[in-house]
Amino acid sequence: MEAVLNPALILFLSGIIIGITFKLSLPNSISKYLGYYLLLALGLKGGLSLQENGFINDVISALSLGILFALLIPAIAYIYLKNILNTDDAAALSGTYGSVSAVTFVTAIAYLSTTNQDFDNYMSAVLVVMEFPAIFMALYLVTHNKINKGTNLQTIKTAFLEIPNIILISSLFVGYFVNKTVISNIDIFIVTIFDYILYVFLFVMGTRVAKRTGELKGKGVNLIAFALLTPLIGSLIALIASINFDLSVGNSTLLMVLTASASYIAVPAVVKDAIPDANPAIYLGLSLGVTFPFNIIFGIPLYNELSKYFIG
Repeated sequence: MEAVLNPALILFLSGIIIGITFKLSLPNSISKYLGYYLLLALGLKGGLSLQENGFINDVISALSLGILFALLIPAIAYIYLKNILNTDDAAALSGTYGSVSAVTFVTAIAYLSTTNQDFDNYMSAVLVVMEFPAIFMALYLVTHNKINKGTNLQTIKTAFLEIPNIILISSLFVGYFVNKTVISNIDIFIVTIFDYILYVFLFVMGTRVAKRTGELKGKGVNLIAFALLTPLIGSLIALIASINFDLSVGNSTLLMVLTASASYIAVPAVVKDAIPDANPAIYLGLSLGVTFPFNIIFGIPLYNELSKYFIG
């Protein structure tokens, strides 16, 4: 019942319903700048947590697992996708699902906070380190038989310079190096209004999902199944790792969410230039039209309950 009454979920579903019913199309700039705020606040919280905790074993374990999964998930996905898609589409989609959705992550944080469950803010740093291995894997998978390493290196460099990545990384460093007292003076900016901005953002994202679902027509049962099963497989792998590395229920839930989510901002921004022949309707349509709503509506509560059952 808590999952159903979660305001984040209610507003997201409202956005989908209104988007479908009234064909509501809000300017992309709204979601873009609201997203920038969420990334900034997330990075600052992660940096502050790293400053408080240091690089203790728990932090190193979580970061290492994040990097491992960002490499592993695309490799596993590609083995399946190369049989049903061409190389470009298979690589682009694999990288998209190896990366993470920051919005799914912050929604999971809101869910844990609403249900009074503890977690560590340094998990935000795990989100940051999972972006780039997935981008690297997408480029490697599409070019491992081609001789254009210089182009690949340039593309990876470009990936680091994408605005969402700059915001995440720079805010993480600011949170880590700047005196905690200074950051605490802007608590109203990074804590007090965070949930309200998230709720507005999820409503806007609901209208975008409603608009994107039309792109999935004719994409095939196999791809829809991939978009639904990959999060479940990834989350189970993360759960097994969480049990073996003694992660808490909250941290385990967040790691499962990260491993289960798919990027619709960072990786697609790189893929559109690095793999221009890949079809955006596939990698964006599936990540935003299927996996994102699945995780927001069903995934987060499911991952949390599994963590409670096996860890709690």
